Parts: sequence; structure tokens; C-alpha cells
Amino acid sequence: MKKLLLLAFAASALAACSDDEYNYFELPASYTVAFEEARLGDDGYIWGKSQAVTLGEDDKEAAFFGDGSKYFFAPIYTEGDAAFQSLYTDYLGLYGMAYDSWNGFVISNHTDMSTAGFANDKSVYAQGGANGSAQFAVLYYGKWTGGEYGVPAIHFVGGVKPQRVAVANTTYLYLYFKNETNPAEPVDVKGVITGYNSGIETGKVEVTLVDGTAGTVKTGWETIDLTALGTVTSMTFVVETEDSMCPLYFAIDDLEYNK
Repeated sequence: MKKLLLLAFAASALAACSDDEYNYFELPASYTVAFEEARLGDDGYIWGKSQAVTLGEDDKEAAFFGDGSKYFFAPIYTEGDAAFQSLYTDYLGLYGMAYDSWNGFVISNHTDMSTAGFANDKSVYAQGGANGSAQFAVLYYGKWTGGEYGVPAIHFVGGVKPQRVAVANTTYLYLYFKNETNPAEPVDVKGVITGYNSGIETGKVEVTLVDGTAGTVKTGWETIDLTALGTVTSMTFVVETEDSMCPLYFAIDDLEYNK
């Protein structure tokens, strides 16, 4: 009888120990932003035009974008803990002419791989999104816009740990280097992803979009490791190159992070 009691006590202790170990080694929650939940319009993308408001002379943004111009600057899409910032304006420039323009992110399903130029700025140079998906995000680094308006940014609810993201060239950038007269010297183009935690930089990750020395331009999707960024509350995306005419775009998909 005593032996049976000892065995029962040992089994109970082992079970309790196993539960503690399971809780201690529990993996962090993981989430992947795949953009498939985004409801695109009939034109195959979403941006801020439909939500833009007309600026009046008393609006502070009017000094930058022009009195009477349309303006939107806010998250264009949210999924999980991630909010994708976007700018739209039809800035009333010289002679009162309006031009649709955007910076930051748009969500798209465009896969036109043959039409060159800025009119095709929302197409990825691939058959679709990463891993056979239909939708993805395209970002444009509006270097000349100035301030936060020009820098594509993702803001997170609380701190997250980015794990990886798929990156691809847009058709606009790809055909620019394949069809246009390239600079006399080899030119590199890099996408730079920077992490921030409450405004403090946590790290940077670079991805080669164009290798000038090798004369190659990225085709298809490539998964990039983001763990070097650590814990972030936001991420920014820019394009670095010495080519002043380079289209400053690339596409992302399947952004995975842990909480």
C-alpha cells in the first residue's frame, strides 16, 4: 500500500513539473500580415484618394500641399497589430493643375510586368504575391516630399518582434533599369528597413534591389530576415541609390512578427 502511495505521489509531481516546463517554454504568438483580407477596389488597389479631404486656408497642411488641394495622411490598411501609413494628394501646383500622387503604402494586386513608367507604379515584377498569394503592398519612398510625409512607415500596437518579410521589385523599377540607358558607372539600389522602439532606432536591415556591379535586377520574391531589428513599435522603408532618376519603389508581402 505504501509503495502504491509513493508511486502515485511521484506521478503527480512529474505531471506538475511537466506543466511548469510547458508553460515556461511556450513559444511567442506569431502573426503574418498577408494582405489577403484587404478589400481592393475595381481598379485593383486601395489608396487614400477616396478618403481625402479638401484643404482650406486655415488647415496647417495647406501651407505644404496648397489651399484647395485634396489630402489624406493616415493608415491606409491595418491587419493584426500593423498599420500601414499612406499619403495621397492632388497637390495644386503651378497654374492650379492637379496631379494624383502618393507616398508610403498602397495595397495592390497588379502584376503587369510589361508596361514601363510611372503609370504602372502599383505592379510587382512577379506573377503575384509571395507564396502564390494574390495581394501585396507596394511602397514608394517620396524622398522629395519631405518629413514624415515621404517615408513609408508601419506602426504597431505595442512592441512586436519582426521575424521576416518577402520583398520584390516593382515593374516600374525593374523596367527602368532594363529599358532605360543606365548610368556610365554601375549603380546599386538597396531597400533599407529600419526599426524603432518608441522613436529610438533598434537596427537596420538592407536588401539588394539592383546589383550594379553584377548588372542584375532582382526578380521574384525574396524572404528577408528581420530579427536584427529586435523589438519595435514602428518600421520605416527607404530606397538608397546614387541614381537620382531611379524609381524609389519596392513591394512587400507576408510580414511575420512575434509578440
